[in-house]
Amino acid sequence: MNNWWKYGLVFLGGAVAGALICKNSKEIRKLCTRAVGGIMDIKDMAVEAAETIKESAEDILAEADAQRKAGKAAT
Repeated sequence: MNNWWKYGLVFLGGAVAGALICKNSKEIRKLCTRAVGGIMDIKDMAVEAAETIKESAEDILAEADAQRKAGKAAT
C-alpha cells in the first residue's frame, strides 16, 4: 500500500471518528470521563504502593544500619 492510500485511510478514519463524536458527544464524553477517572484511580493506587515500598525500604535500611553499628560496638 502506498502512502496516499495510507493517508487517505487515516483521514477517512478521522472523519468517521469526528462524525461519531459530534453525533454522540454526550455518550462519548461520559465514556471518556469514566475512562480518565479510572486511569487517575490507577495512578493514585500506584503512587500509594510506591510510597509504601519506599517507607518499607527506609525501615529495612535503618534496621540494617542499627544492626551494623551494634555489631561494631560489640567487637
